This record gives sequence, C-alpha cells and structure tokens, in this order.
Amino acid sequence: MTATPDTRDDVAGSALDRLTPRRRAELTAGESGWSTLPAPEAGLSTMIMGDGPLGLVSHTFDERETALLLPCGTALGATWDPEQVAAIALAQGSEALRRGYAAVYAPNLNLARTGLSGRTFEMYSEDPVLAGVLGAAFVTGLQSQGVASCPKHLVANDTETERQRMSATVDDATLREVYLRPFELALRDAGAWAVMAAYNRLNGVPCTAHRELLSILKDEWGWDGLVVSDYFALSDTAGPALAGLDLEMPGPAIHLGSRLAGAVESGAVPQERVDDSTTRLLRLAGRVGALAGSERQVTAPEAHVPAEQAPGVLAAAAAASFVLLSNADDLLPLSPSGLRRLAVIGPNAARPTYQGATFGRVRPAGAVATPAEAVRARFAGSCEVVHEPGVARTRPEPLGSFAVSTPDGAPGVLLEHFRGEDTDPALAEVRGDTAFAWFGSVPGAGPTSEPGRLRLTAAFTPDTTGRHLFGGGGSGAVTVTVDGAVIARRPAPEPGDVMGQVARAEMTTGPVDLTAGVQVTVVVEMVSAGARVQALTVGCLPPQPAGALEQAVLAASAADAVLLVVGDVLETSRESRDLSSSALPDEQVELIRRVAAVNPRTAVVVNAGRPVDAPWADDVAAVLYAWLPGQGFGEALAAVLAGDAEPAGRMPVTVTRRDEDRSTWGEQLDDDLALDYTATEPTGYRHLQRTGVTPRFAFGSGLGWTTWEHGTARLTVTGDGAPRVEVTAPVTNTGRRPGREVVQVYVRAPGEVDARLAGFAGVGLAPGESADVPVVLDEHAFARWDTAVSAWHVPAGTHEVLVGRSSVELPTVLSLEL
Repeated sequence: MTATPDTRDDVAGSALDRLTPRRRAELTAGESGWSTLPAPEAGLSTMIMGDGPLGLVSHTFDERETALLLPCGTALGATWDPEQVAAIALAQGSEALRRGYAAVYAPNLNLARTGLSGRTFEMYSEDPVLAGVLGAAFVTGLQSQGVASCPKHLVANDTETERQRMSATVDDATLREVYLRPFELALRDAGAWAVMAAYNRLNGVPCTAHRELLSILKDEWGWDGLVVSDYFALSDTAGPALAGLDLEMPGPAIHLGSRLAGAVESGAVPQERVDDSTTRLLRLAGRVGALAGSERQVTAPEAHVPAEQAPGVLAAAAAASFVLLSNADDLLPLSPSGLRRLAVIGPNAARPTYQGATFGRVRPAGAVATPAEAVRARFAGSCEVVHEPGVARTRPEPLGSFAVSTPDGAPGVLLEHFRGEDTDPALAEVRGDTAFAWFGSVPGAGPTSEPGRLRLTAAFTPDTTGRHLFGGGGSGAVTVTVDGAVIARRPAPEPGDVMGQVARAEMTTGPVDLTAGVQVTVVVEMVSAGARVQALTVGCLPPQPAGALEQAVLAASAADAVLLVVGDVLETSRESRDLSSSALPDEQVELIRRVAAVNPRTAVVVNAGRPVDAPWADDVAAVLYAWLPGQGFGEALAAVLAGDAEPAGRMPVTVTRRDEDRSTWGEQLDDDLALDYTATEPTGYRHLQRTGVTPRFAFGSGLGWTTWEHGTARLTVTGDGAPRVEVTAPVTNTGRRPGREVVQVYVRAPGEVDARLAGFAGVGLAPGESADVPVVLDEHAFARWDTAVSAWHVPAGTHEVLVGRSSVELPTVLSLEL
C-alpha cells in the first residue's frame, strides 16, 4: 500500500535521524550527472534524474539509447487542453517508470516574452496563466506514475544570451503576477515534488542563491519539495545553502557536499539548513520509492501508457496542437478523391525538424515517418504525389547521416577515446551519430576533467561529384582531415565559454572536391585539456543541385494543390543562443512567394517552435502552424490534411506583423549584463492591446474544421470574502463537422488599459450542437500585487470580464464590482 504523505514524512524523519551531520551535508550534492548519492545506513537508494521537456534524454547523450520524442512546449501550449497535456505527461511518466527514473526535469515554465529566445520551443506560452495551467497538468500527469516532476528554470530564464551571467531586472508586481505565476500553479497548486533553480540572476542575485525567491516557495507557499540547481550553476557554498537550495547537480560535489559540511562546522551555515535540505531529499525519495519503508506514490496505475500505445498518444497530441490560421475557400482538409496531383514542396517536407537543439536531444525508437512519406502513404492511392525540396541545404548535417562506415566496413563511424598522452585508445566504439557530449565522465573511458583526445574515423562515399564541406567543433582543439590532408582547424573554446560553444554546436568547415562513388577517409581529432563537459560535433555539407527553386515552381504549377512545408532546421533554435529576428530564411520566403504565384491553392505548413514572421500569409490559401511536433509529425499531418483529425489548436504566442511591434524588440543587456524586464512590460498580446497594434496572428486565435457562434456570456458570483466567479458562455457549432472550441476569458482591472487571460475551457461539439461552457476564475484573476505592503489585493472598483475566441475577438464584456 502506498504511504500517505504524513507517513512518508515520518519515514523521512526517521531516516534523517540515522544520518550523521556530515553525511547529511554530503547528500546535498549529486553522485553523478544524473543520480543522487545513496545512504544505505538510512535506507536511501540512488535516485535517477533525467532531462525531459522533449523526452527522456540519454544520460550519456548516446544515440543508441532511444525514447519517446514529445511535441515541443509551444505545441503543448497550442493545445489549450490540460487533458491533452496530461496525456503526454502520462506517456512520458509511464516510460520513466518503466526505466526506473525518480525525477524528470520538466516542464519548462519560462515565458516566450520575446519570441526570439533560443529555447522558445520548450516554453508553453507568452502568457503565465496558459503556461501555468498546462504546466500544472503536465506535473499531475507525470507524478501520477510516481515520477517526480521538476519544473524549470526558476525564474526569468527567458533568454539564452549570457544566460549563466545575465540578471533579469523585474519589479515585484511583475515578478509575482507574471514570471512566478506558472511556478505557483505547478508547485503550490499541482504539488510538483521538485523545482530547478535557474542559471541567471534576479535583480542582481543568482537565482540559486536568492533567499527571498526561495523563501516564497518554501515559506509563503508552504511548498515541501526539493530545490535543485541547474547544472554547474553554483559559484559558492554558503550563498546557495543559506538561500534554500537543496541539491547541487550534477555530481560529484563542487560547492555543496563535503564543502557544505565544512561550512557547518565553521558556523557559516546552520545545521538546521542542511537538515531541511536532507529532509526534502528524503521526502522525495519516499515519494518515488527510493527510501526504505515507503513505496513509489503511483496514484493512477490504471492510466499507465504501455510502450506500444505511446506513439499513438503522441501523434494525437501533435494533431491537436496544429493551429489553422487561414483557410481560403476551404482548401483544407484536402479531399484525396478530388485531387489528381498533390505537390509536397519545401525543405521541411522530407527533412523536418522534430525537436529543438538542446543538450536534451532525444532519439526516437524505430523509423519515424517524414511529412512527405506520411502524406504520400495517405494520398498516393487516390492521386499522384510529387515532392520537391525547393531550396538547397546551407548547413552541414551530422556526418553519421550520410553513407559512412568504419575502417573495417561496419556501418557508422569509429570513435576512439585516448587518455592523456596514451597512444592506445582507452575505448573504441562504433557510433551511428556524429554529435557527442558527455558530462563528468565518458563511460568506459574516464572523467572528462582529465586531458585527453578523441579521434573519429569514417570512410565516406559521396553520392555526387563536387565540393564538399566537412566541419568539426567541440570542447577542445579540432583538426579535420580528408585522406590525410588537413582541411579545417578550430581552436579550443575559451575556458569560460566551453558550455556555450558546446550548446551552440559550433563548427569550422573546410572544402574538398570529391568524385561520386570514390571513397575517402575522414578523420576528426579533438585534443582537450579537460573540462566538466566533453563534446565533439562533426558535419558535412555535400554539393547542392542547381535549380531547386525552379523545379519546385514547376511542380507547383502542375498540381491541383500544394502542401508547402517550411520552417526551422535543428540549428535554428538552440540552447545558449538567441535569434536575431523571427523571419524565415530568405530562400524559404522566396520559395513561398514563387509557389503561391503559380498555384493559389497553396497551404503553408510552419514547422517551427516559435512565432515566425509571415509577410507572405495573405499570398497563400491556408496557413497551418505545426510547431516542432515530435515523432508523430508525419502521421499527425497526414491525418489533419485528410480531415481524419482536426487541427484544434489555438495560438499560445503572438505573431506580430513586424518584430518592431514587440515591446522587447531591440532590448539589450547593459554593461552589468542586466536586462530590464520592467521597462518592456507588459509583453506579447498585452503590449499590442495597450498600443493598439494589430497582430498578424493573435494570441488565442485558430480556426479548426468548423465554425462557431458564441452567445452572451453571464457571470455568477458566490461566496464571501474571496468570491468564486464563474463565467458561463453559450457556444454553438454552426458548421458541418465536429470540432473543439476554446472559450477564453480575460480580465481588466480598474485603471488598466490591457486585459490579461484569466481562464479558459474547451468543449467538443457535433454539428448543430450547443453547450454552456463554464470557466471558473481563481482568486488571482482579480488580484494584483501591492508592492507597498508586499501582499495580494483586489483593486476596488469595476472589473471588466471579456469573453470570446482570442485576445482580439472578445465580443462579450461583463462588469463586476469588487
């Protein structure tokens, strides 16, 4: 029988009593990159933790270890559906449970305030309520399988530029009402068992050592979970310990652990602070079954998702996240029987981007259908399906994705690890990928902190004759040779930028002329002085065929309809680097314009996890946002295009008509690496409301396969003191197909110019069916933070409650006197 929370605390307290003060301190740091220390004397087992916003990441970043690849954060945000998000979390939680995980670092509850962050794709929304409600649903779904959710990154880690050193300047009201709100919903309300503190500073103080910040969680919210550091985020011992940080990751300890024991012995840190951290670690262990006397807290065993069912769950969620933004003459869904020829065009049709580029890259198991393959399979029986990429590739791709073999002919590349000055490798292995990273140690080869050398050898057989670019980069000095001739060199990164350069996967390339079918030997060597991370990335860009654009235009002109799939490559949105604009590459924009000019029946599918500038939107018949939808992309897209599934999503971010329309456009770090959030607040749709600027695609907007009529909503207020407010909105499906509608409720307090999202609810209805959709507004909907008294209060006066379909379509305005 699963222990009750009180029983688990008793077990944790008993275990604490069996630990010496020094041992308690030692437990405040991890054992390895992905595990905590055991304490057999207290019945504490090792707990395995893993990165997880996109799926369970291999602990050794090994492409041979596969996992479910989830829809990205903005895709989950676009569902506006807590049940759909919980279903995804259940699938991941079930997989984590089968693999023995204790905790998963997910979801990412930072906000897409600029749309240009390198990690926008991990974030749910620009709005704190939408991000928080859906993040709380993810927490609940994951933890129902007895696996801890560890939301990240607390707090204001919304940019990648200088993320480890920058400081977010945020006034108290904005911090409480906006940036802490998603964490409050996930931690206080949904009860996440852990949280990850961010790299950045908040108002000049590191988040990992911010006593006032962590006190909000532990003291004000009464939250009993574990505060974990982002990896290598600490810079001292006493600051984080005194502030309330509980666990330093990764291990072995650098600043906590035995150093914390010394700080206690010297009187710099009180023993009570260490005891609190250790108790929280033991409490987590009790919840995940890693503490003797407790069992894993699985609250919904009947909801466990078997491995064979999980891909279907992912594909269904991907389809539900797609947002149909325009659909002239009802081009979509396509009728397979009504087409003679369908042209599938665009660089992302056959080479889609399933995920963004972070350390948390996931390799899905088995074959994953591309959009071109899935659409061909769905439509080929009824019409001819042709494909043209339309644009040439411009970036090197992993060498392992080409025709390569080891020197003895095995598929893949030979990767050898050398320690120090050794001439014999400590480890030789055949690998299928050519992008590698290891934290702390290389399994079978030793710690990354020691000097060493990597050598990658591949026999490469070119498909075409012409100039090839080969490149390499990583955590040390890199040399690239082809048949013994050096074609590229890259120096080792500066010591302070090793993590950043590794995250950005920067390479230096060199050219070599090759002949089709004539094999060459590519050798890439990296010499490292030792670092906390070791990494190597090797890529190739073969010669690109001429006339790609013209061939695509020709195919489009001869087709009855065009599906044009554009968007990001893996490198577009990347950890540790922000974007300079929201535009697609120029060659993609030109492709859209040229194809639309010869075929008005063109539907553009946007494969990107961020707001994308779309000046071409009025030139095409349909625009479908598909985000970075994970491994179910092809299956979901084919189902939606054929009308088998509805693109039921709504925009979780705003797409402006110009980047300059955003309040954050042009903001920069000052000389102290501070970024003034307060000066640009509010952001997103609220800023556009204040300035009267019309977005291209509004926050909350989306069409689906049917049409809707909203009646006049009504308010019901019950309770004394803090009133309970319920909005009831009559909704009718006036179209010919079933669909899902989302009722959105916004609130404008007395004296405010803009309205902010306060609640939402979805409803599925058949053609002609009507329903009254209730939306309950919590106590925060009308409350604002009073900085003068450091407390929430409800402004006196008339509050406006606006109800409708998006941030720009709110026909019903109700008044509420508070």
